Amino acid sequence: MIVLAAAAVSLAALPPADRNDIRCLAYLTVAASKLDGDLRRKVEGGALYYFGRLEARSPTLDVAAALDSAIHDPAYDRRAYEADKARCHVQLDPLARRFDAWRETYEKTK
Repeated sequence: MIVLAAAAVSLAALPPADRNDIRCLAYLTVAASKLDGDLRRKVEGGALYYFGRLEARSPTLDVAAALDSAIHDPAYDRRAYEADKARCHVQLDPLARRFDAWRETYEKTK
C-alpha cells in the first residue's frame, strides 16, 4: 500500500511575518466557514489579502500545508482563535476602511 502524506509545515520554523500571516489566514478560513453572503465575501477578501502577502513574500511556501498545520495544531483553540482575530483586525480594519473609501470614490466617477 502506498500512502501519500501532505508535507507538514512547522509553523515555528517559518519567519515571524509568514507565521503571523498564516495564523490570520487560519482565523479567516475558520470564520468564513461559519458565514454566508456579503459577510463571507468580506472575510474571504481578508483571506485573499493574507494569501497575497504570503505568495509575494514567500513564493515557495506551501500555503495550503502551512494553513493545514495551523488549523490542526492542538494549541489552536478558542483562545488562540480570538487572539488571532484581534491581532489580524488591527491590520485589516484600517485597510478595509481605506478600500471602502477608494471604492466609493471610484464608483462616483462611473
